[in-house]
Amino acid sequence: MNHQDLISWLKLCNVNGVGPKKIMRLLTIFKDIPTIVDASVSDFLRSGVFNEEMVEDWIKLKSASSQKFEEKLLECEENNIEIITLASKEYPQRLKLISNPPLNLFIRGDKKLLYSKKIAIVGSRGSDNDAKEWALQKAYELAKRNVTIISGGAQGIDYAAHRGALDASGNTICVFGTGLLSPYPKEHKPLFKEIISNGGLLISENLPTFSGSRIALLQRNRITSGLSDALIAVTASLKGGSMTQLMHAHNQRIPLFCPSFGLGFSPSEGLKEVKKKYNIWEISEIEQVLDFIDNQNKSSVLPQQRTLF
Repeated sequence: MNHQDLISWLKLCNVNGVGPKKIMRLLTIFKDIPTIVDASVSDFLRSGVFNEEMVEDWIKLKSASSQKFEEKLLECEENNIEIITLASKEYPQRLKLISNPPLNLFIRGDKKLLYSKKIAIVGSRGSDNDAKEWALQKAYELAKRNVTIISGGAQGIDYAAHRGALDASGNTICVFGTGLLSPYPKEHKPLFKEIISNGGLLISENLPTFSGSRIALLQRNRITSGLSDALIAVTASLKGGSMTQLMHAHNQRIPLFCPSFGLGFSPSEGLKEVKKKYNIWEISEIEQVLDFIDNQNKSSVLPQQRTLF
């Protein structure tokens, strides 16, 4: 997508009420961004994708100054941030298949990791030390097996997962709930810098300077699981982001795993609550996850609930 098409795309993404399904329908009908830009009001209304209010909003955006969009693109360029749009062939196919894929991915780092074998390791920020050590060790072992570790850069299990991958000189992806230039939590800035310097990848669906919100932090969970071949939830309380993450992964039919409850990690009440409902498998070794993924690739049907140890 050339520069002008990208400006038009960003304007289109700012139409009130627009979402991935509507934009992809427009691309199916009009084929490309220049044709969408050149389409008349009657063409838009005949398509049935936008209502009158949305068409009016699009016409205003299309004819308005592009200065703020130009500034955002310059900001990305100056900070080595690349934009992968939902319309791009580079957009990860697995993520495109979720119910509400991000319209844009702002990335910094090695984008080849988007197409590698990926396992998410997530859990509560307030996890006990044994749980964090388990997460670090399993991330280390998986990274040594050339698996990319995905997590959200938060305190607790997220940090341990990234740390384990880095200690193994492996690959890790951090999904932000803020913009890439407004990292959260701020005390993890050294971690994010280390991820980039070691060939990892930072991802956000938000504009670079977006400071974040509670909703955005929860919404990024659908990206974490949506990019992954499997997800290991080390801990989860009954309320909080970990439960939202489990819900997204289940809805996306991502294979779910957790440590054996016999290990006594805390908090675990959330995992116990949804283990059967979400078909979560207890594991003790990473080989169980890797074998499951290999077998899963041979069959599109998820097996019945079991315990893998």
